[in-house]
Amino acid sequence: MAFIYYVTQIQFDFGAIALLRQECERVGITRPLVVTDAGVKAAGVLQKALDALGGMPYAVYDETPSNPTAEAIRAATGIYQAQGCDGPVAVGGGSAIDCAKGVAIAATHEGSLTRYATIEGGSPLITDKVAPLIAVPTTSGTGSEVARGALIIVDDHRKLGFHSRHLVPKTAICDPELTFGLPPRLTAATGMDAIAHCMETFMSTAFNPPADGIALEGLERGWRTIERATRDGSDREARRDLMSASMQGAMAFQKGLGCVHSLSHSPGASTRACTTAPSTPSSCPP
Repeated sequence: MAFIYYVTQIQFDFGAIALLRQECERVGITRPLVVTDAGVKAAGVLQKALDALGGMPYAVYDETPSNPTAEAIRAATGIYQAQGCDGPVAVGGGSAIDCAKGVAIAATHEGSLTRYATIEGGSPLITDKVAPLIAVPTTSGTGSEVARGALIIVDDHRKLGFHSRHLVPKTAICDPELTFGLPPRLTAATGMDAIAHCMETFMSTAFNPPADGIALEGLERGWRTIERATRDGSDREARRDLMSASMQGAMAFQKGLGCVHSLSHSPGASTRACTTAPSTPSSCPP
């Protein structure tokens, strides 16, 4: 049985971060918890997001680790509840976005986070009570801003997937300007993640014709511009197309991925190495 479901509202343009307050109001967030990491903060990108809130009250959790953990999610959820927040806003790469997805579950569902992992049979337990989430990616790789899943290292050190249509962000604000400060090495690493998503999902044997089309078009954009974006981080067209390739790869991998990402989960749980922010290493979860 093929299940084809595309629901994310995407604001995609240079300067789109200016729409953050508008999108918070649209989805019913009145006091966001901004989930980010030290690298995004140091690069000045966090401040751009806070300025875009336009005086809206907020709280910040800026200690997302290189791979999000249950411990980090508990800490962020504690701030969320203590400050009376009503929705997370993720500003960062895949780690920050997945951490925010964990908060969206933990703040609204009872029991251990592990209970809701897909491998534990927890996907049906994730309900529409999930807090509304907005994702603002600062890398072009994971595509978590339009994905229904998150990868989280739980307390027994397993790196587990959490999947539900309720985890798809209500809005993805894709602003290529936020990637201008991404160093060449991380531009290349995250860009190859996006390209791998497009390739793997196209080669998946599942039936999803829209995903095939999105993946092929995203692959063409990514392959054409990754070297340009790596060599010149201020190349606007290259940054735009690489961010689009990242978004398209994740839209397409609703169809499924392959062995590359399956094999990467175990090493990711132990090495915690890939990319989330302009100046720090992090994970590359689908």
